[in-house]
Amino acid sequence: MDDQSIQLRLLNADEEAQQASSTNLSRTRLASWAWETGGIILSAALIVTLVVLLRYYDGRREPAWEHMSLNTLIAWLSTITKACVLFSASQGLGQLKWAWFSTQKRPLDDLGGFDAASRGVLGGLALIFRVRGRHFAVVGSLAIVLAVGFDPFVQNLVHYVPRSVVDASQSCLLGNTSMYNTVGPLMGGDLSYVDPVLKANVYNSLFNPSSSQTWATPQNTCSTGNCVWEPSANLAVRALCSNVTSYLERSYTYVSNGSYVKCTVTLGSNGTLSTQYLSTGSGAQPMVVTTVESESALVYQNASLPVVQYILARGSNDGTNGGGGIATDINNGTQFIATECALEPLVRSVQASVSQGVYQETLLADWATVNTTAPMDAGYSDFRVAFSPGWKNSSGLGLNSPGELFALGFEAWDSMIVFFEALFEGFVSAGSDVFEFEPSGADSYATTDALEAIFYGNFSSSCAVDDQLTCAMENVATAISKTIRDSAFTSGEESDVATTVNTNITMGHTMTTVSFVAVHWQWLLLPLFVWLLATVSWIGAVWKSGPQIPVWKNDILPLLFLYRPADRVEMVGKDIPVSFRQETRVRLNQGHLINT
Repeated sequence: MDDQSIQLRLLNADEEAQQASSTNLSRTRLASWAWETGGIILSAALIVTLVVLLRYYDGRREPAWEHMSLNTLIAWLSTITKACVLFSASQGLGQLKWAWFSTQKRPLDDLGGFDAASRGVLGGLALIFRVRGRHFAVVGSLAIVLAVGFDPFVQNLVHYVPRSVVDASQSCLLGNTSMYNTVGPLMGGDLSYVDPVLKANVYNSLFNPSSSQTWATPQNTCSTGNCVWEPSANLAVRALCSNVTSYLERSYTYVSNGSYVKCTVTLGSNGTLSTQYLSTGSGAQPMVVTTVESESALVYQNASLPVVQYILARGSNDGTNGGGGIATDINNGTQFIATECALEPLVRSVQASVSQGVYQETLLADWATVNTTAPMDAGYSDFRVAFSPGWKNSSGLGLNSPGELFALGFEAWDSMIVFFEALFEGFVSAGSDVFEFEPSGADSYATTDALEAIFYGNFSSSCAVDDQLTCAMENVATAISKTIRDSAFTSGEESDVATTVNTNITMGHTMTTVSFVAVHWQWLLLPLFVWLLATVSWIGAVWKSGPQIPVWKNDILPLLFLYRPADRVEMVGKDIPVSFRQETRVRLNQGHLINT
């Protein structure tokens, strides 16, 4: 083998040795960043896990885990992610410190600036101003500073909103009545007293007119205080009222040889209702109420139940001059008003619900057209009035079948007529020494109390109309409708009550309030930005650390050799052996570390 071949082999061997040395050095340098690399990868994986977890539960019910809550899991993920991010950012800043000094001579005080920046917010802010934003260390410092908001932002990601869901384990009930013919005890012959439940509800609607009372709320069961029912159609009653003041006529009669004048205010030409007052102020009838047959009504001439009319001296019931003093305020200048009301049976479709314990209804449709072709005997009793709603969307309005029959029985209708004719028949009498509520006919019901309730009743909570009779009759209609509807619960409870009804208990949906997860994704921007800054800072530190810069990061040992002999300084220029770190013993003595 000639000398040239030997030299060539030696050159190749040297190149291979240099390449192997370079490869080993690169591997060693990469291995020096293993923990920081792992921190970046782990934090990214945890952020992805957090996003996947929140996307899954966003809009779902709050999970009911046995040993941990969703908030706790998020807090753990956030804490570990933040620790990984800060570790990588801090180590990157520590390494950039050596890159900072490798370019030119720097003040020794800069070491403290970089060290403080890797440890906290104030140090990070100080380093940003120290390097004037012209070094890669600014990125790592921003990561350290902004990491303060990492946990609060992550915690603000998840909000819990209450929503109502169906609880199938609980039931809610509501009455539904299509045919009603309930009456009270027999009065005589074939006439019965009115249904005691209806009577009680009507009395309550007049004497305690607040619409929040039980007389206005259909009986129901709702254990959670939040329930909803499908639309239902029921036999009901509504009040129709009209102002008939224009029909009033005044006439004057001289009494006792003309010593005083009696004024009579009459409603309509037939004179079925009239009131009067004396010009001397010694006597008056501030209010008079009566019932008339529909044929004698002024407006509601097709009513199936008695029509109620009243005349009221405006202002006489405002309470400013009570008792007998009212008569002195009624004179020729007093305005009288008149109202006519009718109670009309009908079919009413409603959507019922209970929200936070408060019952409420949404009116869907009314059907008041009487079915004149319906048989008056369908196995329940004689019908006085019947309805067959012709709604196109019958199922959506609560009908069990198209053309379903609703009816008010003859016996119930007859007892209601007697009840209303007795209840709304009387007048208020005021004089110099007298003030009375007097019934005009048989006092078999609480007529005087009803007159007082109409005259002085405060209906403001249940009625928006400024008319006493209108408000009273609306309450009465609501009370009757409740009674009919509650027949599903009350019929047959009293032994002396005769009843023939077609009722049904309607099952609804019991709602219970549970917490749902609502993720506000905008709060994830800061944690993502902090992770990005830490990653860029770590990449920059690796990039800035060329072959001539040892990977010391935040290691303090290189600083111990700052004023050592040259051979020691040269050794520090390489990686400090583990054996040297472990075997060297030092002691702090009078401000100096002494090698012992």
